[in-house]
Amino acid sequence: MKFSKLFIITLLGFITFTSCDNDDNNQTQNNDASIVVEVTTFDLKADTDSNAFEARDVEIEEDFASQQPGFLKRMSGVDADGKYVVMVFWETLADADASIAAFGNDPTVADYFAMIDGDTFSAERFTSFEVPNIDFSLASDNVIEVTTFNLNNGIDANAFVTRDAEIEQDFASQQPGFIRRTSGVDANGKYAVIVFWENLANADASIAAFGNDPTVADYFAMIDGDTFSAERFSIFVPPLTEGVNITMRNTLQDAGVAEVSYPSLFGQADDAWDEFATLSNTTSEFATALSQSPSTGAPFPISGLYDIDLTVNSINFTVLPDASDPFWSNVFGLFPAGKTDRYYLTFSQPHNITSFSSDNSWVNVRVDSDTVIVVELTEGYNLQPGVAFSIGLN
Repeated sequence: MKFSKLFIITLLGFITFTSCDNDDNNQTQNNDASIVVEVTTFDLKADTDSNAFEARDVEIEEDFASQQPGFLKRMSGVDADGKYVVMVFWETLADADASIAAFGNDPTVADYFAMIDGDTFSAERFTSFEVPNIDFSLASDNVIEVTTFNLNNGIDANAFVTRDAEIEQDFASQQPGFIRRTSGVDANGKYAVIVFWENLANADASIAAFGNDPTVADYFAMIDGDTFSAERFSIFVPPLTEGVNITMRNTLQDAGVAEVSYPSLFGQADDAWDEFATLSNTTSEFATALSQSPSTGAPFPISGLYDIDLTVNSINFTVLPDASDPFWSNVFGLFPAGKTDRYYLTFSQPHNITSFSSDNSWVNVRVDSDTVIVVELTEGYNLQPGVAFSIGLN
């Protein structure tokens, strides 16, 4: 871990130093009319779980990066080979420098560095030709296309910048699935063109169109092909978002009978015992799920059956009562065929859940809509004191 962190800090320090150099041949824009785009790429260590990293990355953005002076926007993605990109827009190079210093001195982010393979780490900073419109949001599977290159010898930098703006207006922005485009240059004359697309198919189609359009040949002729590199990263958005509000409702179903809600068993309305929480990665949302008091219509106090704890990419159940519990001990036992215990989770904003993982065949997660999922406990589940299980969300 110490080697990886030192490697990263050292490399970023080197980039900070070189980015502060002046090169009159390459700096074609006024710093007051530009921003800095920081592009960091790396692989994860072999033993790092990608879901755990992506969840931690969300926390890093919320709790650290977005709190730094000059922060404008941050996004992360991963390519088909597992290579990650973290892209941050800063107001100035000084802001980017300060954030690196703060990052290196904060022990709370050491676990994040420990997930990264330092030998694969690369960081570059590009000053944009003009202040781009960054008022946009990205969704899961949107694509970041990062193209870098040098210009051919003898090409006037100002002429290239002018032509690049024309390419964006007349060609790139007209392609299906186009979201935004930003161009810039680093202190050593390396250029970057960053395009955001709706999906990979749109990015592919744009490349085909670009290659077949003779009106852009002069643009290609300015670029040194030997230095050209293009990478694409699909945005990863965690399955759930910290801060989202959650409503939970429990239902039961036995073989050959209709599904009924938990409160209806006591003559209450289906929504009478709905429970409410806000998703937090650090606290349990439903610490005593299914508990009821007589004031809610229950005939006697009912202790909680589960501690249900959600994170942005998991749902964790822990059975609370022991074998002597006056109510729940009557329901302990193996679920027979046809018996299903369901937990409806309704979110206040769309989730990004596409699938789930679990080592337990009796656990299922059903996606009912873009705001509703259902955790189903089915045949073979042995409900007993102390049982705990976790569901990974993807």
